[in-house]
Amino acid sequence: MSQMCPNCSFDNPDDAPKCSNCPATLQGLLGYRTTLGSRYQVISVLGCGAMGAVYLAEDKRLVGRRCAIKENRPDANASPEFQAQAREQFLAEANVLGQLDHPGLPKVSDYFIENERQYLVMDYVEGEDLDSTLQRARQPLSEELVLFWADQVLDALAYLHSQSPQPIIHRDIKPANIRVNPLNNKVKLVDFGLVKLLDPTNPKTKAELRGIGTPAYAPLEQFASSDDHTDARSDIYALGASMYHLLTNLYPPDVHKRVLNLEQLTPPRQLNPLLSENTERVVLQAMEIYPGQRFQSAEEMRLALRTPAKSAPAKPATARKTAAPMSAWVFGLVGLMVVLLILAGVSYLLFGLGGNNQAIADQPPVNTVEQSTATPTELFVQALGDAPTDTPTPVVEATATVEAAPVETDTPTPEATATASPVPTNKPTAPVQSVLEASLVGTIAYPVYNGTDFDIYFGQADGSGARLYRKGASQPAFSPDGTRIAFHSWRLDSWGLTTMDVSGANPIIVANFVEDQLPTWSADGREIVLLSRREGDRKSRLIRVGSTQDRTEGIVISEGEYPTIGLDGRLVFRGWGRTAPGLRSATTSATDLQVLTTSERDTAPAPSPDGQKIAFMSQQEGNWDIYLVSANGSDLQRLTDDPAEDGLPAWSPDGKALAFVSRRGGEWGIWVMSPNGGEQRLLFEMEGSPDGFVGRDSNASRGWTEERISWTR
Repeated sequence: MSQMCPNCSFDNPDDAPKCSNCPATLQGLLGYRTTLGSRYQVISVLGCGAMGAVYLAEDKRLVGRRCAIKENRPDANASPEFQAQAREQFLAEANVLGQLDHPGLPKVSDYFIENERQYLVMDYVEGEDLDSTLQRARQPLSEELVLFWADQVLDALAYLHSQSPQPIIHRDIKPANIRVNPLNNKVKLVDFGLVKLLDPTNPKTKAELRGIGTPAYAPLEQFASSDDHTDARSDIYALGASMYHLLTNLYPPDVHKRVLNLEQLTPPRQLNPLLSENTERVVLQAMEIYPGQRFQSAEEMRLALRTPAKSAPAKPATARKTAAPMSAWVFGLVGLMVVLLILAGVSYLLFGLGGNNQAIADQPPVNTVEQSTATPTELFVQALGDAPTDTPTPVVEATATVEAAPVETDTPTPEATATASPVPTNKPTAPVQSVLEASLVGTIAYPVYNGTDFDIYFGQADGSGARLYRKGASQPAFSPDGTRIAFHSWRLDSWGLTTMDVSGANPIIVANFVEDQLPTWSADGREIVLLSRREGDRKSRLIRVGSTQDRTEGIVISEGEYPTIGLDGRLVFRGWGRTAPGLRSATTSATDLQVLTTSERDTAPAPSPDGQKIAFMSQQEGNWDIYLVSANGSDLQRLTDDPAEDGLPAWSPDGKALAFVSRRGGEWGIWVMSPNGGEQRLLFEMEGSPDGFVGRDSNASRGWTEERISWTR
């Protein structure tokens, strides 16, 4: 028996109190490769909280399919009533999700009970949550992208809120519960742990999962002792608060602070002057304290984002001031607010559930914006359902003008799902495709032979300079999110394959054989596939290991060489032995094998970010040159035709440029070109060369064609 670490997924003995790979405390989770329901094999931990865990698993019945499995594991020391409620909540979530079918929502495929624990199986959503995206950016995100994502979330909310006979209220919308696919910037709304089924003839809940959500994003009515108040407008508030966070890189103040302090909410344009007036207006209206002042439906908010209003920007939502003495009932309500604040904190501690990427989002930092000091005699509060009578509800007037289309990334226009409300025709467009120059951003890692072994250098993609990154290392490969790097280490203290943070922290030797080479990351960054000749029989095998597991033997998945995994999760490699000749494509379990090319001179495949094209190097015409082929093996093109050697292609993160190594003019350098072979030019010269021949054992020796370069944003 074993148990995986909730932080790094490392497999530990079942009785271990601490993870042997990181400082995390173990929580009795399932072990690596545990089989559930005689069908699903657990391979890593996606998230863990007080009420359960979410695992990444492989479906053994549908080979190549990955799924997310949510496990309900209430505290064994809790009261029987609490445990019964937890089971009822989990079953309600399963029933709700099982009825939904929308591109912006996860699809549930199975529910079962095993060893007295409940499990919910749903589609695995590739990519990362927006909270992680924001943490990685460390600055406000692009307004165009945030609007593109918000439009999709509103489409999903319109679908949920229009369900009949019971509209569905999510009640826990926040950046950590919105996952984005990096291939197309399409988002999915996840984690329905606080879902509410609303009877349109009776505002009370038919079935509700108790909890208050995350305070920074939850509306005031969600903290109330009665269930009568929460409705579709509660989700509107949470989305507005999420947009505020993404567009300012500051947590919005929770609604209790806003009620007690009239100047608590700083207008987003004061924090991010680049924001448009219309976006600020929409965000502030969505975050109104009183539900009656917010947008009354998801479609209304969606229309407001697409059609800028003519009026001046909205002011921060505040409570109305009055000079009249405070009545006894107002004193009572203020007292109730204090009690609710305490109850909210207790409920949050009891019911908060988050994965690794939610820790920061669930603990808002101190707001450093200067705040006013409203006194109790300045506070006047009315019922939540209605705004103060002398405060008109803002009206958004649609115009025929549309904001300029964004130009940062090449993402498709969101597709609207039909709902009861009319859908406007002027949809937000994805960023327009730019010229090659705009794609030259980020960092390119490449190896240089130093006369004995290799060193890794980092060069700026715009050609502005290069620097030594690590001595005694080669074959660099950035993780999909660009935060970690894998490489072959030539150092005696870390011989083999190593993964670590780009900063140099948290190094892990995932395979310690000198014959283990050419690491490539799985699309989710949790596994490494590598080329190994460790058996001494001169056979080339592809082996899969965990990206955070120390010195594991791994699993042999196929014969082959030069593995590369695309962001779509497909493995592309050079055939060897039974899979030769040419390039092959398959799942990371080596199923669904497809022939791409048939020449034994083809190697170093590099899938495009959208998975539609494969760049590679070949000697088909004598010299090493760069070629391109479609993912189905058709439309073969030659991109370079120079007497010098060209090879080791690597795609730019946006898929609009290809970097490669070339020896044109007799000097090695990093070059770049467009995907059709045009605009070929030198980015920067290499400090040495990649053409070393290292090692006394021929199995460990290699030339530049078994090296790799990698490009990250």
